[in-house]
Formats: sequence, structure tokens, C-alpha cells
Amino acid sequence: MTERFDAVVLGGGPAGLAATAYLLYARLNVALVSPDFGGKVFYPFALRDVPHQDTVWGTNLVYELAERVSNALQQHIPDTADIVRRLDDGAFRVKLSGGDELESLSVVVCTGVRAQRLFVDGEMDYWGRGLSYSAISHAPFFHGRKVAVIGGGERAMAALQILIPLAAHIDYIEARPQPVADRDKAEVILSHPRIDVFRGWEVQQIVGDDYVTGVDIVGMNGEVRRLPVEGVFVQFGLLPNNSAVRDLVELDQFGHIVVDEHCATSMPGIFAAGDVTTICAEQVPISIGEGAKAGLSAWRYVAADKL
Repeated sequence: MTERFDAVVLGGGPAGLAATAYLLYARLNVALVSPDFGGKVFYPFALRDVPHQDTVWGTNLVYELAERVSNALQQHIPDTADIVRRLDDGAFRVKLSGGDELESLSVVVCTGVRAQRLFVDGEMDYWGRGLSYSAISHAPFFHGRKVAVIGGGERAMAALQILIPLAAHIDYIEARPQPVADRDKAEVILSHPRIDVFRGWEVQQIVGDDYVTGVDIVGMNGEVRRLPVEGVFVQFGLLPNNSAVRDLVELDQFGHIVVDEHCATSMPGIFAAGDVTTICAEQVPISIGEGAKAGLSAWRYVAADKL
């Protein structure tokens, strides 16, 4: 007979660790499905002439949560979930990528998001050495420096807005027009004197030495330019890792899982937290708080189920 857990947590980043910690505190039977602990928190980021420092607020708390969870957790499964199905009795069956299946009274989805990449030469070489996929996380480190923002749509406009007071100069590269909710506001941002706009230009490669020193772009007429910059922000829309539950819960137009103030989804028994949800802030402390909230909500749900 398949063991039935009280809760299965999908994802071991800040939100998943916080949810798991609270569920373990409640002495529930918990399984955590995640290839590792910490998610993207421990990815390094460095800049020329900047002393080494943590670039992510809340890293120490994530270390503490990871240690606490690893010491108390009986079921850490280093895998990912393929699909979650609802059973006739209201519980859930989680099929893992490796083929195993789990049953649980509740599921907490903390699977995060993934960035849309450029897939050009130099991109992965300089990731964390001047190239970032999150302006909200790394923009302050580029105070007084020249940077490039590559992308389009709302996320690129938000990046430009927070970089304008910080960067010495911004090159904005948009290969194809992307929709924005407020086009008038976008044009005001793009008309700022410290922004040069390259519409219709494609990124050819990221160049540098130990760190980013420039971006090569090519125009529709074949002209090639090298833009000298110290930072590159790749700012396309994020892709939520929702595939395991997309047929069970409500999603917004970008694929984020819609949650209420208790981190409950549209499906009773499924909770979600962190950047995979509509509360996507790309910040560790917020993910930790949302994960803790989701864990508490799942605890209450399981307790009510057992009455």
C-alpha cells in the first residue's frame, strides 16, 4: 500500500524550505521533492572592483532553514514532479520524473520560475560576472556604471525604471516589439536622456575578460556594433514552473499560480508560494514569508481533514 503523506512540498528554494520547516514543526508527515536545497539563492554574483559580498538578502536565513529541514526531514526526494492528480477521496497523487509516485492529503507548490535566456555566445560564461537575469536583485551593484538591458515588455520597463537613478548610462536592446500595459509610460521611460534605444537589433554575443565588458549587437541591415558596458540585464518575462499542476489550478495570463492571502490556490488542498505564484517578487525574504504562510495554511487544512 502506498504511504500517504500529510503534505508534499514541491521545490527546495526559500519558499519550499520555509513551508517544509513549518510543516515539520507541526509534526506532520512531510515529503520534500527537490533536487537540492536553496534554489538559486547560492548562485554567486561578482563585479569588477567590488569587494565580495552577499548579493542576496536573506541568504543566512536560507542556510538556517536548509540545516533545520535536513536535520528533521525523513523524506527528502531528490527529484522533480511531473504531474499532480486529484484522487476521488480528495487527496493527491504526485508522479515524479524518476517514475515513483507519492500520495498526500495536501501539496505545497514552491517550484519557482526560470528566466528566458538569449542563447548567445558568452551568456553563460558571464552569468554572475556582470550578467544578471534579475534587475530587482542586482541593479544597486551597478551604481555609476554603464549597463545594457535586453528584453521587452513589463519586466524590461520595470528594470529600466529602477536602473535610471543608478546607472551612468543604459543601452536598451529590443529585437522585437513587446506588449506593455501602459505604452505612454513606457515611452516616457525610453525617452530618458541616459537611455539609448536599439529597437530591431539582435544580441550577437556577450564579451568580456574576467567580467562583462560589452555586448555585440547586429541591426536589420547587417551592421554590427559593440556596446561597451559593465553589466547586462536579460529582462524577458519569467517562466513559472507550473507544469505539474497547471491542469488543476487557476493561472494568470503569464502562467503564475493564482493564490489568495493564505497562499491557497483554486484547488482545495493545493497551496503555492514564492515566484511561481502571482506574488512574484524575486526576493528571498518575501519568498520565505510566503512559504511560511503556505506551510501554515497546509497545516490547518490537514488538521481539519483529520477531525
